[in-house]
Amino acid sequence: MFTKKESDPKNPEAQQKNKQKYSKAQFAESRQLSRIEKDILAAVLLEQETYTLQEAQQHIQQFMNGEAQ
Repeated sequence: MFTKKESDPKNPEAQQKNKQKYSKAQFAESRQLSRIEKDILAAVLLEQETYTLQEAQQHIQQFMNGEAQ
């Protein structure tokens, strides 16, 4: 079974990657997300905002749990 790899606090490059922010359009072009995830993000993200990958995953999870507004 796959497990999520924790970021190495001693590796600033890994920390920087986790904090990078992306636009709604960049998520739409991502190869890491499924078509359904892209559709959810297209519906819930704001056009003028940027989000980290973790924030985007939280939005997807909230939507899937019926918590989206």
